[in-house]
This record gives sequence, C-alpha cells and structure tokens, in this order.
Amino acid sequence: MYKALITCFIFLICSFTRSYASDDVHLEKSETELYEEAVELFDQKKYKQAIRAFRKIEDLYPFSYWAMKAKLLSGISHYNMDDYSSAASDMDDYIYIYPNGEDLPYVYYLRVLSYYMQINRVQLGQQTAYKALELAAEYVNLFSGSEYIEEMKEKVRLITEHILKKEYSIGKFYFRRGEYLAAIKRFQNIISNKDYSYFPRSINYLIAAYSALGLDLEAGQYESLLAENLRGNAVEQ
Repeated sequence: MYKALITCFIFLICSFTRSYASDDVHLEKSETELYEEAVELFDQKKYKQAIRAFRKIEDLYPFSYWAMKAKLLSGISHYNMDDYSSAASDMDDYIYIYPNGEDLPYVYYLRVLSYYMQINRVQLGQQTAYKALELAAEYVNLFSGSEYIEEMKEKVRLITEHILKKEYSIGKFYFRRGEYLAAIKRFQNIISNKDYSYFPRSINYLIAAYSALGLDLEAGQYESLLAENLRGNAVEQ
C-alpha cells in the first residue's frame, strides 16, 4: 500500500514537471516567433488553429504591437469562416483597445462588412441593417480619403434600399389588413429618403391610409407633398 502511494506520488510529480517544462519551452518563444507561427496557420487557411494562436499572443503579450496585429487577423479569420458576428466583435475590440492603431481604416471597413453580411440572415426586425447603415455612414465621414470610400458609399445606398424595401413591404401588409396606423408608421419611416423609388409609392399609401381613417387634413398634406415631388422631378428632367 505504502509503495503504491509512493509510486503514485512520483508519477504526479513527473507529470507536473513535464507539464511545467512544456509551458516553459513555450514561454521561451518570442512574441515574434509565436506571431509568425500563427500567421503560417492563417496562410494555410487553418483559421480555427490560427485564432487560438492569435489569442495566445494576446494573452501573453497584451496591448503589444503583435497583439494588435493578432486581433486584426483573428477578425479576418472569423470573417473568412463566415462567422461574421465574431468578426464584428473582434473589430469592436480592436477599436476599443487600439484607438490609434495603424490599421484603423481597414478595421472599420471590415466591421461594416461583418454587419452587412448578416443583414439577410435576420428574418424579423432590421436592427442589423440599421447598425450596418450607421457604421457605413460613419466610415464615409471618418475616412473620406480611404481606398474603400466608394465601396462604402455604395454600401450606404444598398443598405438604405434594403431597409426601405422591408419597411415598404411591412407597410403594405398592415395596410391590406386594415391596420392603418401601423401602416402609416412604416410608410413615414420611408419618406425622409426622397431619392428612392419608394418615396412616391409610400406617399400614395399614406394618403390612402389617412383617408381611410377619415383624416382628410393629413391626407391633403401628403397630396401636396406628392405634387411637390412630382414638380421637382419634372424640373430635373
């Protein structure tokens, strides 16, 4: 019995020693070496392994230059894996931790793309679309000289079109059900965007909805707005 206990104790000591030695060998690697190994995994498209390696750098060398680079490549890895939520989270972390980071224009760009790619995954509500629009507009304001500026302007247009299309569809649904107040709310969300095709169509629905509620004064105001818009379009042509 005593010999068995001694043997067990020696085994545990050996196991601990091997584990400690292994950790010690790992710690002997420089930050640059760890980063190069992580980048090699990234280049081989072994993204899950790369993410673990990048996180190890962040844990061992927080707030360092290579930790900053590791955070960016973790986000890109998540994006390449179609894990857009995690990619957006990584970019949020980068912006918070490294507000003066050298890759900020690209980080903001990738954050917009990460939200943009999630828009069509959301079946109900438009929170993600509105967030993507907010971030894209922010990008245009912050980085007017960026190489991605034209793409971001196009993203603003596409996201706005998506939001208006969804609002218009929901508004029509409520209108056909006779839920005019709910329909009015949706169509009013649209009419601040006069440059889109949904503007005159939404005005027509607002006129019809207010008329159905017996609110002729409000209906008349939207008739005037529609006539003004038609005159404006005629002048432009």
